[in-house]
Amino acid sequence: MARRFTVLFVEDDTAVREMVVGLLREHGFNVLTASDGYEAIRLLVEHAVDLMFTDIVMPGLDGFELAQQAKLMRPEIHVLYMTGYAEQFAGRGLRYGKLLQKPVRPDALLAEVCQALAP
Repeated sequence: MARRFTVLFVEDDTAVREMVVGLLREHGFNVLTASDGYEAIRLLVEHAVDLMFTDIVMPGLDGFELAQQAKLMRPEIHVLYMTGYAEQFAGRGLRYGKLLQKPVRPDALLAEVCQALAP
């Protein structure tokens, strides 16, 4: 039986969060959700997470700060970033993962998640 990966999706926009969570669950992923970086940190303490997929622009901790904390807590975690402001962040802080531009097509999102989790 194939291993089910756990994805932590961090997004402050409820509609985007619900759409992505539904898509990932439909394709067999365990999904945890957080609406901000502080909630994400709490979930990282409590759960084993394979991939953190995070928005960049959020209240409190931004996605870059969150990724830095996540890597300190779980060095093996994979990271994907997502933003509607890709041109503003291109080349900045992308040390831990790839940046996806919102809106992301569902097939492209799934491909990027699978690629990030590939051995």
